Amino acid sequence: MQIDRLIEGQNDVRHLEETIVALRTELETLSFKIDQSVQQAIQLNTDEIQQLKGTASSLRDELESLRFEKDAAVQKAVQRSADEIQQLKALHLVSEMSWKV
Repeated sequence: MQIDRLIEGQNDVRHLEETIVALRTELETLSFKIDQSVQQAIQLNTDEIQQLKGTASSLRDELESLRFEKDAAVQKAVQRSADEIQQLKALHLVSEMSWKV
């Protein structure tokens, strides 16, 4: 009886040791998968951040270009107005002179 209990106890210990090894293996596998998932998520976020930075930079460049174009168009319009005013003044002067003659 004692030998049977001893053998049974040893079997239980061996079974528990095997269970521990299996659980450790499973834990290591899960830990590896979690680490892998975290690294993948970090990489995806890094890629997305780089894309967003690129987009922001492109939009800034486009905005600056549009500002430059707008400023040039305003300057051109101001110059045209100034030219037109000069022409009208000249016409007015010619008109006044022709009335005096």
